[in-house]
Amino acid sequence: MRRAEPVVADPDVTSFPGAIGWTIAGTILPGLGFLKARRWFEGIFTLLCFVLLVGGVGYLVYQRTFIVRLTTSPITLLGIAVLCGMMAILITGIILATYYALRPHVVTAGQRIGGAVLVLVLSFLVCLPLAVGAGYTLSQAGLVR
Repeated sequence: MRRAEPVVADPDVTSFPGAIGWTIAGTILPGLGFLKARRWFEGIFTLLCFVLLVGGVGYLVYQRTFIVRLTTSPITLLGIAVLCGMMAILITGIILATYYALRPHVVTAGQRIGGAVLVLVLSFLVCLPLAVGAGYTLSQAGLVR
């Protein structure tokens, strides 16, 4: 009679300090934390989207006449402000998902609180410039009108 192989749980990808470090690294370069957690699809997709976003912004900076047209249309400026809000929500979700993907299965109450504070602080640091940009964009839209 054959014995069933014991089911081995997936080992933790990182320790708690490692999860903290990789979450910070994944905030600086989105997708990096997912790759560390061996979530290949999410990591590559997030990293490619980030590279395309940075490349698109770089192209817009290079094309100054296009920027002038963007900044003189109130509807476009309102759309940019809405996109800033949507980006803030999306990036917060990415930071949270990265932390959950990297967090060890067993954590203490203190580590839970520390992780929550880390995700909150990282989300605040990333969303603050987006909120300021949305405010400036709405201000510019009011000025152009």
